[in-house]
Amino acid sequence: MIKIIKKVKNPKVLIVTPLWAGQQISKETKKTLKRNDIQFDWISSSGRYNIPTNLENGLDWYDKKFKLPEYYMMIDNDIIAGRHLIDRLYEKLSKVVGTNFINLIDSYAYAYAYASFQFKGTVNANFPAIEFDIKRLWQGNYISSNSMFFTEAVRAVGLVKDNKYKRLLDWAFLLKLLKAGYVGIPCPEASFIAVSNSNDISAGSAKDYKIKYQRVVNDFIKPI
Repeated sequence: MIKIIKKVKNPKVLIVTPLWAGQQISKETKKTLKRNDIQFDWISSSGRYNIPTNLENGLDWYDKKFKLPEYYMMIDNDIIAGRHLIDRLYEKLSKVVGTNFINLIDSYAYAYAYASFQFKGTVNANFPAIEFDIKRLWQGNYISSNSMFFTEAVRAVGLVKDNKYKRLLDWAFLLKLLKAGYVGIPCPEASFIAVSNSNDISAGSAKDYKIKYQRVVNDFIKPI
């Protein structure tokens, strides 16, 4: 089910909040996302599917009805956005799209910008928006899914929705973008807090995690 939360005349960015059936967007999330100057549309997309599938359903619905803007951002239902989160990510990403990130071997195109974030609650941890590092991304994900993406690149490459990678879908998606020649740019001046509780902690055994981890390695890292 799609719900329009905010609609403007000429949006620069689309915000999509994927929800499981019965979930709601927190008051804090709605309140803090207002603290931006940029014009943006905001929808929620709920269903019985996993988060990437609900996200794609929302993007597809919006594109048919309004046409997708140049940039989109996924926002979870329970974050506390730092002031000007969307503004700063947009400013950073719009300046580099079409330019290259060059390492010692290859050149990649920028396709997303990511913020610093904190977990507060059951889990307490800080994740600063450090410089993009391909080798570090190969080892594990350090970038939040609450990032801003260049719509054209993501639609061309496609999201990762297969539950064979469940618990590591975000990581698999960023690696898929990397495989297609796209990287991210850090935006440490943008930040948010993710409220964590016991229901948010990934379920499953260490053995299951290792299986999913190896699948990601086999399918997205070794081919690179």
